[in-house]
Amino acid sequence: MNARPPVLANPGRRLLAVVIDVVIAVVALSVLSAAIGLVVTLGRPADNSPFYLTLLAAVAMVFLYSPLLTAVCGGTVGKLICGLTVVRVADGRRLSYGTALARHLAHLGMWAVPVLSQLDALFCLWDRPYRQCLHDKAVGTLVLRTRMPAPSFQPPYPPVAAYPPVATNPPAGS
Repeated sequence: MNARPPVLANPGRRLLAVVIDVVIAVVALSVLSAAIGLVVTLGRPADNSPFYLTLLAAVAMVFLYSPLLTAVCGGTVGKLICGLTVVRVADGRRLSYGTALARHLAHLGMWAVPVLSQLDALFCLWDRPYRQCLHDKAVGTLVLRTRMPAPSFQPPYPPVAAYPPVATNPPAGS
């Protein structure tokens, strides 16, 4: 059986995957915050528990969304939509939860430092041979493209030019 060699993800697809994941996170936290706000408005709690519930949900997303999906499915929803997967450099296997969590925390840690966040994002543009960002290098991972573009479509019938011209009848009385 001939397996195709792995193809490295290009930076554009990686960026699109991050944008999709950020939109998902913002929408999820916004819906949760709105629901908690509704409960606060109707229930009138005397303490700050609604704020802490929203904070707990945000922390849960940090520890569950990216690391858990990367460990179980090979990538986040954004990566899967873009046809990308994250694997270990050493053997090409899927990441464990611990490695996926370390990768995600390295990514978040680099985003906390202004210059390092841009360097992390841009590093894959010139890194060779694996096009790794700094958070990939920190834990020994790389991102592969798993879904390839479909081959060009060839219609099952010949093009219109291959058919003979249609004869038209002259109008009556000419």
